[in-house]
Amino acid sequence: MVVLTLIISMGAVLFLVNKKVNIGYSLMIGAVLLSLLSGRSFSYIINVFFKTFSQATTITLALTIALITVLGHLMEKYLILDRMITALEKMLRSAKATILIAPAIIGTLLVTGGALMSCPVVDKLGNRLNIPKDIRASINLIFRHALYFFFPLSPTIILAAEIGNYNLWDFVKLQFPIAIAMYILGYFFYLRKYHEPKLEKIEINQYIKAIREFILYSSPILVSLFGSLVFSLPFYISLIIGILVSIVINIYDKSRDNKYNINENVLKTIYKGFKPSMVIAIIGIMVFKNVVNDFDKLFIFLNSLLDKGIPVELLIFISCAIISFPLASTQPSIAILYPMILPLAPNPHIKLLYAMFIYVSGFMFYYISPLHMCQVLTLEYFEVKIKDLYKNYIYILPLTYLVMVAIYVINIL
Repeated sequence: MVVLTLIISMGAVLFLVNKKVNIGYSLMIGAVLLSLLSGRSFSYIINVFFKTFSQATTITLALTIALITVLGHLMEKYLILDRMITALEKMLRSAKATILIAPAIIGTLLVTGGALMSCPVVDKLGNRLNIPKDIRASINLIFRHALYFFFPLSPTIILAAEIGNYNLWDFVKLQFPIAIAMYILGYFFYLRKYHEPKLEKIEINQYIKAIREFILYSSPILVSLFGSLVFSLPFYISLIIGILVSIVINIYDKSRDNKYNINENVLKTIYKGFKPSMVIAIIGIMVFKNVVNDFDKLFIFLNSLLDKGIPVELLIFISCAIISFPLASTQPSIAILYPMILPLAPNPHIKLLYAMFIYVSGFMFYYISPLHMCQVLTLEYFEVKIKDLYKNYIYILPLTYLVMVAIYVINIL
């Protein structure tokens, strides 16, 4: 009965998401259905919603995600990001290094379909390096998404740490080698054989100017990171400072050149950067998590499967395939599997390893999904077919996944 109950509620979530219903609303409906089918009363459901909306974790997480979207919008609107990339290319003095790093930096904006923003940069540099279109598309996607394993301002990583109730920085350190492996493999498979174009020489004072410009235009992101990492500020406070830095940069720019004057009230620009759909998604995830945490029969069932000799890793892999591939998202795997699997861990160290296994498995199935928005937009931009991308992924994705498995095995022994 417990399996049927879960299948029905999960089926409802998948159906609603495929009908373009916000994943937050879909998970809320799935949570209500799961509660009713498991014999819970309406008063229980009301209490879960009240508890979720009043939890400090939910409020902090929703605020953090909202501020990240605002920061990304300001950096795009004020042309801060464009100038950061231009300064980066001058500073690195390498088309290969820039084409590797630029998608990742643009990826810090973490907007849905945001890979389209880095397509022109990759296309321009790829043309100078004589890279085929299908490889350019793969470069744009791989070098952007490797960031998702360790970037501490990623909404998915923040969400995972909150739901999993573990230290975010411990998780980032654990997964950092996976990102490095993906970058190295990406360079080996996609860039190694192409020759650097001859660059125009620049004077030392021009190079120093490029460094200053890069520091200036990357400062909203750097401030947001260092505020949390170095000064132990809450993420939302660091992000507010990053937003203020973006506004100050724009004020300075407008005083020098009117082309940076977007003729819009700063509060209106901030409002436009706010994405209610992402906040609703976070709330829905937290509601579903709270219901699953109370679903005792589920944990008993999972333990019975483990007692029969079914490896927890196999359960995770199959579940992530079922959840993340059709939904083209890592977050549902985290929202659904973290409350189910992590409590089975005998200690915090194993819990962190289970969390990584779920996160990376969910990511891989999200990444290869034909509904993955970044992939769809990149294919359109470069006018290549999805089979060409899959051909380019045939080695890099399995090898990256094996790095995660190696980390898991070494740490669990």
